[in-house]
Amino acid sequence: MAAGKIVILGVGGRGCAALQRLGATTLPDTVMTIAVSADKRALSSTPADCSILLGESQTAGRSTGGNASLATQAVQQAADILRQAFAGADAVFMVTGLGGGTGSGAATAIAALLAKLRIPSLVFATLPFDFEGKRKALLAENSIKLLQQHGCAVVLLPNDQLQQALGAKARLEDALDESNRLLLQLLLSLCRMLADAGLINMDFNDFVSVISQPGIAVVGCASAQHGDDLSKLLQQQLQNPLLQSKKVESASSVLVHLTAGTDFTLEQFEVTGLHLAQALPKASLILQGLSIKQDYADKLELLLLVCGIVVD
Repeated sequence: MAAGKIVILGVGGRGCAALQRLGATTLPDTVMTIAVSADKRALSSTPADCSILLGESQTAGRSTGGNASLATQAVQQAADILRQAFAGADAVFMVTGLGGGTGSGAATAIAALLAKLRIPSLVFATLPFDFEGKRKALLAENSIKLLQQHGCAVVLLPNDQLQQALGAKARLEDALDESNRLLLQLLLSLCRMLADAGLINMDFNDFVSVISQPGIAVVGCASAQHGDDLSKLLQQQLQNPLLQSKKVESASSVLVHLTAGTDFTLEQFEVTGLHLAQALPKASLILQGLSIKQDYADKLELLLLVCGIVVD
């Protein structure tokens, strides 16, 4: 099967910031980038194949000022433009920040549109810092519920946990930059997996079948020396503190893709599947892919995507 067309969609200030970092990277030919924002200045500085300005008549191009309802209305008014932009897309990777006006209001409205178009979507959403207050936290929480109702698999990246991982004295700028770096790593790993013709191929239909399980999702990518414990590496990604993964054992689907050298063994491949089956007992769909590369003699790379996690 030919590789599907993927859209990387940046929504609001957080999404545009991620696309700015992505702009210096060479993406596969099957990937298109779209930036959506109500902030005209931020949009003009964001490298993307397509840029869509929301609500200019209401905001004069100066953002939504935290008004999620305004952002939702702006998406509804721009529905025809968005449909044209998504034409031919087989899947959308949406990047946004929840808790703000454009992020929450526009992201959920676009998710509803994608559901109507029957385009599966995987959402990477950062969550507000605790110091930003209860209003943003509640808006983010409601947005997560709406995204799941629209059939999205949602990967959550809490800003507070990113800052904690960097240390108590880390600058706010460093925490946000680390978030961008992590998003970039995850997006590139997913895109490259789908573009790669592996020994045990992970084709686009496999990927769509996994992300079509709505709920919270966990994505992890890691590299290790060939002799490292593969089970330990898998468990580290399942328990990654930078990715909110409560009740990961409730997941309904999982995809794992390995890239290794020519001496990678069948036993190692079987160990991967057995570990996932034990760690995720409710997963009815476990898919494994493997790519063998000559220059990976002493290296192993792992990409893990777990979807359908139930969080009360």
